[in-house]
Amino acid sequence: MSDTLNRISEEGANGSSMMPVIQGVGRAAIEIAALLRGAVFRGALGLAGGENVQGEQQQKLDVLSDEIFLDQMRSTGHVCAVGSEEQEELLVIDEYASAPYLVLVDPLDGSSNLDVDGPVGTIFSVVKRKSASDQRPDVNDTLQAGRDVIAAGYVLYGPATMLVCSVGSGVNGYTYNTNNARFEISHPDIKIPQSGGYYSVNEANSAQWLHGMADTLISVRHTEKLGMRYVGAMVADIHRTLLKGGVFLYPADAKNTTGKLRLLYEAIPMGFLMEQAGGKAHTGEQPVLDVQPEALHQRVPVYLGSCAAVDGLTA
Repeated sequence: MSDTLNRISEEGANGSSMMPVIQGVGRAAIEIAALLRGAVFRGALGLAGGENVQGEQQQKLDVLSDEIFLDQMRSTGHVCAVGSEEQEELLVIDEYASAPYLVLVDPLDGSSNLDVDGPVGTIFSVVKRKSASDQRPDVNDTLQAGRDVIAAGYVLYGPATMLVCSVGSGVNGYTYNTNNARFEISHPDIKIPQSGGYYSVNEANSAQWLHGMADTLISVRHTEKLGMRYVGAMVADIHRTLLKGGVFLYPADAKNTTGKLRLLYEAIPMGFLMEQAGGKAHTGEQPVLDVQPEALHQRVPVYLGSCAAVDGLTA
């Protein structure tokens, strides 16, 4: 492997402009990975003592990862604001408030896995501001449908640290090489297999799923010959789905009638990647990338995977 993140500058119409931002994501990933490795020795595991805007208990590592990501986006000089799942409001980077891009991030997806040394990840997407550069960016700049996303990706913190991303011209995976301290391409031109694979879902909730989804899933998993795997970190489950095929789903249920996963921080970035890899992303009512966001922390149901599996669940 010799190609590094610098090759992004050669990818499509957006590669050159996105390279500094994605390099910033890479730096954040390296720092977060190091934080995770040493967390048990630094007393950084466990609850931080507060709640995020969704009313969920924040882990100490959620807070620290959020700070790292914001600092690295500031360091790019190309990002005017960051919307984070961990923050109620948009965080404007004052010294670069005229910069052209906004980044939306779930800085530490799957943090419930932390105390058992399970895989976690970072999810991000990039949009171009709608407001004039001489105005202060605000939340309206973030409320853009997935079709307007310029770049998206995730970082998986597993046995290796891997950054998977797209600038709108396919999906590539880069693995962090500790020998030379850089990301090198390891999975070029990722395409989701169109048959076989696995379904990933928290089936403990199946009795509460709406619209007969429990029965529909039974039919689809037999028709598509899907095995079952579920980690409980969206990054890890989507990564397997992209490489092995199948479908990841989080249906609406009696408690979360409008869905559980966040449109801007989870559904749109992963939907962007899935479509770029030849798969589908759907809410059950419409393609994920066609949903017009109405709020920074809006939630939707999600079905992400191979075309046949997603069609079977949402037709």
